[in-house]
Amino acid sequence: MANAPDPSGTIKVLAIDGGGIRGIIPAIILAALRQQIGADLHKVFDLISGTSTGGIIALGIGTASKADAGPYAPAELLNLYVQNGPAIFHTNLLTGPHQLIGPKYSPNALEACLLKFFGATKFSSALTPLLISSYDLQSQLPFFFKSHMISKDSSYDWNVTDIARSTSAAPTFFPPNHLTKGNEDYDLVDGGVFVNNPAMAAYAEARRLYPGAARIIVVRVGTGDVQNHISFDEAKRWGLIGWARQIVPVLMDSTSEAVDYELEQLLGSDYFPLQPQNLSPASGAMDDISAGNLTALQEVAHSYVTANADLLNSIAALLKPLRGGTLSGIGN
Repeated sequence: MANAPDPSGTIKVLAIDGGGIRGIIPAIILAALRQQIGADLHKVFDLISGTSTGGIIALGIGTASKADAGPYAPAELLNLYVQNGPAIFHTNLLTGPHQLIGPKYSPNALEACLLKFFGATKFSSALTPLLISSYDLQSQLPFFFKSHMISKDSSYDWNVTDIARSTSAAPTFFPPNHLTKGNEDYDLVDGGVFVNNPAMAAYAEARRLYPGAARIIVVRVGTGDVQNHISFDEAKRWGLIGWARQIVPVLMDSTSEAVDYELEQLLGSDYFPLQPQNLSPASGAMDDISAGNLTALQEVAHSYVTANADLLNSIAALLKPLRGGTLSGIGN
């Protein structure tokens, strides 16, 4: 499963952000990058990581999930959002009162969508090392699904649907996902509560997996910079209910900029954050599935691709050397 770096000794890492329905944006950006490279992304990247909606995309492009035992193309995953988003984030007259005492949404539509796309696919079908983030409420510790651990311990061979459900269980939006492994059990929620931008975690994992790497390139694909400004007058009287409505997006968005700063200092020109800075006219909400917003998110992504065509071409040129054969000396 784990392949060698390209002949130059360069390791290439892909990290995909969380952001709910805004997963439309990385799906379109990755489709453009794949077109420029001329190959499936798992044939290029030595590690693919993702959080929340980005975790779902990472699983889609990085496992043999389709009926033909191949990966999904990013353009195919766009349909996951456009066609299934309205059902996943469905509201009714009871949604408002219900979210005061429970999750805003039932997980049923989300789980049905994941089952439709991933079926009975096992994590061992990973086509390149995958790192998918979640958070365990019981231990109150980060929890990473790592496909490269399966060769040492088969109990890590989770169903892909369970991994996707766990990484996307955003607090206040969906209930946690309960999983067991041997005598251990976990109550898992969206990894975005600590690592919405998984690029630093992916870089650290790549260093561990490929200790002899001469160079590491990290491409981070975001879901759009949410520039919501909360004024003092708005926040000064917030209590539990007021903060409950805002704390998840505040936490998720604030960590991304910190990761960008850290990796820019570490990697310099080998770090490529692909992030639309202006979401307008689209909404920054994770669950705005109105027809107008679904269209606007696609327009934002296509505009970003057009405006950054030269950058995407240069990144594609760096990535084009495909991964080699089986790497026997992969780090532990």
